[in-house]
Amino acid sequence: MRADQFEEVFQRHFSRVHGVVVRLVGDADEAEDLTLEAFWRLWRTPGVEDGSCGPWLYRVATRLGYNAMRARTRRETYERAAGVHEHLHTAGEDPAAEAERRIQHEKVRATLRRLSPRQAQILGLRMAGMSYREIAAALDVKTSSIGSLLARAELQFEKEYVELESADVTPVDA
Repeated sequence: MRADQFEEVFQRHFSRVHGVVVRLVGDADEAEDLTLEAFWRLWRTPGVEDGSCGPWLYRVATRLGYNAMRARTRRETYERAAGVHEHLHTAGEDPAAEAERRIQHEKVRATLRRLSPRQAQILGLRMAGMSYREIAAALDVKTSSIGSLLARAELQFEKEYVELESADVTPVDA
């Protein structure tokens, strides 16, 4: 891919790819790093054509996001075992509200980790505002399948979330 083509692809896809990754990892800075990594891989990968690079980028970026989530879970487990605790208070914010927000976000991420990768991807892509056609291209499935795949993923998410809530499991343990 020529530099001018890459520039156009970058401008066209960066914000949406970044949005998908932010929803997965929950941290804008980490998401930016992962998004840039996806674009770097695009630059280094020969044979990805301009027409297929969008779906390719979404696949690579979501995989990078899931890998980052798994790595974070492992790290938090090790830190917890070592007695390291994260401070929930952020300066200038109500500590209780901030703690509740973090717990809710982590429960959503823990629930996504319990889903199959395909289900988590389809939910993440849809929440990023992608159309059925764009999701189908990113997942390499028929557009007509997206509605039922999305409905099943939403039902499974709800089931897993309720199960996590009823078990009163802290998200790091999930």
